[in-house]
Order: sequence, then C-alpha cells, then structure tokens
Amino acid sequence: MNNVELARTLSWRENALFEERKKNIKNERAMKILVILALTLFACTRGSAQADSTYHQERMDLVQYLDVRDFEVSQNCLGDYEFQAGDRSVRQYKWRDSDGKFVGYIETSNELRTPYSYYYNYDTKGRLRYLSVSFDGFSIGNSYRYDSLGRITEIIDHSKPYKFKLNDLIEKMSGEYGCDLLNKKRLVWVHRSEGERDLKKPWYSVFYLEHVRSHHGDKYLIDGTTGETLYVLKHEEWNECGSGDMRDFQAMAKGLPTTIEGKYLYELNKKKQAQKKKGAKKKRKNTRH
Repeated sequence: MNNVELARTLSWRENALFEERKKNIKNERAMKILVILALTLFACTRGSAQADSTYHQERMDLVQYLDVRDFEVSQNCLGDYEFQAGDRSVRQYKWRDSDGKFVGYIETSNELRTPYSYYYNYDTKGRLRYLSVSFDGFSIGNSYRYDSLGRITEIIDHSKPYKFKLNDLIEKMSGEYGCDLLNKKRLVWVHRSEGERDLKKPWYSVFYLEHVRSHHGDKYLIDGTTGETLYVLKHEEWNECGSGDMRDFQAMAKGLPTTIEGKYLYELNKKKQAQKKKGAKKKRKNTRH
C-alpha cells in the first residue's frame, strides 16, 4: 500500500469513527434527555406535569448538566442541534445576549402527541440554571431557578391564581364534552388568564375541533376559580393561518368583540341592559297606576 492509499484508508477510518461517535452521542443524548425529562416532571409537578397540582412541590435541588462537548460535536453551522428522544422532539442551541455575547445554552423539548413542552436554560459551563414546564404555551406547576451548585434560588408557582387547576379542566372537558385536551391533533388551543383586563377573575378558554380533519370546532370559556362553563360557541371556523373567520372580520368592522371572553362580556352586558330597561318600563307603568 502506497502513501496515498494509506492516507485515504486512514481518512476513511477517521470519518467512519467520527460518524460512529456522532451516532453514539445521539443515542447517549437521547437517553440523557429521557432521564432529564423524568427529573423535570418530578421537580416541576411533584410527580406529574399534567396535574398542574394544587399542592406546592417539595424543594427540589437538582444538579443537571448539558453535555457541552457532545453538543459541540453535534451542532450544525447555525449552532443548533435537533433530534428526537422517545416521543419528544428536542432542540438545543447557543444563547446570546443583545450584544451577541455567548451566555449559555437553551434546550426545548416538545411532546409529539400532547401539548406539553419543557424548557431548560444552562450557563456557559452547561450547568442547569432554570427549568419550566408548559401546556400549549403557558407555564404550569412550578418553575425553578438554580445557582451554579444546583441549589434552588427561586420558585415561581404559575398555578397559584387558579383554584380550578389544569388537571381539573382536562377532566371536565373530557367528562362533560368529550374533548381530549391531550390530543394535539384536535386541540387548537387552551388559553388561561388571571382576567385582570376583562372578566376580573381567572379563566380558561378552549378551542377543540369537531374531528381531526375538520376546520370547525367548539369554543368554551371556563371559570378559573369554580370550573363553571361560562360561555360556549358552537361550530366556529378554524383558519390554519391563525387569522379569524369572516364573522370575526365583520365583527371587527362593526366594533364588536371577536374573542370568546369579549363576546361573553358583550352578551352579559346586553342582558343587563335589557333587564335594566325592563325594570325601568315596569317602574313607569306602576307610577301611572
């Protein structure tokens, strides 16, 4: 074997070893992610992220690391690494501040079949500094901030304003309306708000498709304290682009509300005004007699 052939053979072997190393890293990383997610479920929800429990989680100090060396090998030219771990899609990327300075790593993990997602923030050495769990975009349970030794420095309880918890909502929608909020294919959204700008009390809104391929569904407004169904809109159109249907555009042109909470308040006000007019009319009638 001449020098050229030897060089080619060595190069091929190096590439093969490199690809094998990447494959092993990916498998190892997938296993690590599954372990980390299990820890997150326990840390953020005292055993169940899906419960958004009324109970405060026990203190959960956690030493967790991002494998920086493996990330450096696996990242693409944009500084991202995306892969699947079990039934979750995972993305890891470098985090930079407004001045472009590298300040750490971000990891997001989304369940493929349900609306749950997980967020991790690591410092430049790969040490976990923040973690949280979300359901369809809003934070649930507790979020945690950590120091460099893995000790909790701050706990944020996202479920505190809601006496009617997410798990209560999931059970209610399934039992009363046959809506499986864990079915990502039919759930358009679940929103929740403390209601400071509208209802003056916490609330949830749900938009759930009639079936998987349907472009219509039902909207529900639920009291976030009592769990009472406040308002229902049937057979509402769903636009995949995110914009409203023609009825919404027509309502906007007339200065009418388009959100379910806005429509609920509008109808509530109409009823109050009608009752007020009826009472005034009755009073005038009694005065004449």
